[in-house]
Amino acid sequence: MTGGCCQHPKDANVILVANLQIKDLPEDLHAELRRRARLEGVTLRAYVLGLIEADQQLPSRAEWLARVRSGRPVDIGGPVAKLVAKDRRTRSG
Repeated sequence: MTGGCCQHPKDANVILVANLQIKDLPEDLHAELRRRARLEGVTLRAYVLGLIEADQQLPSRAEWLARVRSGRPVDIGGPVAKLVAKDRRTRSG
């Protein structure tokens, strides 16, 4: 390998890993994260990484709203308030 610092042999696997630092994390929040990690039997790092991974499986708020707005209306057989009132009468009946 010759040249600059950023050249890699063609057969090398290059894995880039990012670090995330959270500054000014309130102590009570940090303590709760540690408590929950301990309950799960994992490190704080593993617990927080799991939270982030779970979050990434969900659509963002903007994506979810766009999906809801793009859907077609559903006919449920009448105004919602009347249907709820009818259901309540049936249940208390």
